Amino acid sequence: MVDKQDKFEELLLRFQHLLTVEQLIQARDIYRLAHEKNVEAMIELAYLYKIMEEYSLVVYWLQKAGKAGNSEALYQLANCYYEGLGVEEDVKMAFQLYKKTAKKGHPDAQNNLADMYLNGEGVPVNYKEALKWFKEAAKQDVVEAMFTLGIMYEQGIGINKDEDKAFHYYLKSAQGGYEDAQYRMGSIYLDGLLGVEKNISKAVEWFEKAAESHHIDSIYNLGYLYENGIGVERNGKKALYYYKRASLLGDYQAKLNIAHIYENGIDVEVDKKAASRWRELARQQMENEYVQ
Repeated sequence: MVDKQDKFEELLLRFQHLLTVEQLIQARDIYRLAHEKNVEAMIELAYLYKIMEEYSLVVYWLQKAGKAGNSEALYQLANCYYEGLGVEEDVKMAFQLYKKTAKKGHPDAQNNLADMYLNGEGVPVNYKEALKWFKEAAKQDVVEAMFTLGIMYEQGIGINKDEDKAFHYYLKSAQGGYEDAQYRMGSIYLDGLLGVEKNISKAVEWFEKAAESHHIDSIYNLGYLYENGIGVERNGKKALYYYKRASLLGDYQAKLNIAHIYENGIDVEVDKKAASRWRELARQQMENEYVQ
């Protein structure tokens, strides 16, 4: 693999619109330091090449940094093998690299290793190992690991069901900002799951938090609650606001619900034309999805 500076300069010019001012200023120093065997610079250079879609060079520099034992380089290299970026897709190699890096204490590698044990990717399914590594990742505040632990305890995957522990991990993940966990917390309070009493106010709070990250199901649920006045005062205008957001994200049912609000004048003026337009959009979406 030849990494020539003139090619690097050409790529910088071509992709400058994707780079920050700071990255552009530092790029040449990063390139120089990487060639002087500075491991951190090698990782930074690999990151720049990833932005510039030069994946074979991404792998080249991650391999060099990985040989020096750098955990982040090995983790990113594992991602390349898992996704087939710059190398042929190889989940077994990804598994080996995740495992090596997880043992070094890399939190995201621990989470990905656990996922592979859970799903049987590159290794036979092993719930005991999955649980072990999810817990290790959770100790280092990996919110995805906390969320998956919630699922495992709720459903009894490789372990006895434990609603208290499931709720504990869902809550920690949600508090850490993971939108799927925030949606799950909203659903728990909405339906009174895991031994928790129904609390629509708390459900709305959690759905609103997830909606900030554009979580489509949370946005739709908020529209539904306001349309039907479930635990909140009915508000057709608010329902429209949330349904339209969900529609923009691709929710088919939201489009039909918007049409229903306009047809029936739920806290808005009756508007048959708008209703017809939204039903047509729903029909087109369904037709396109069927063709695909």
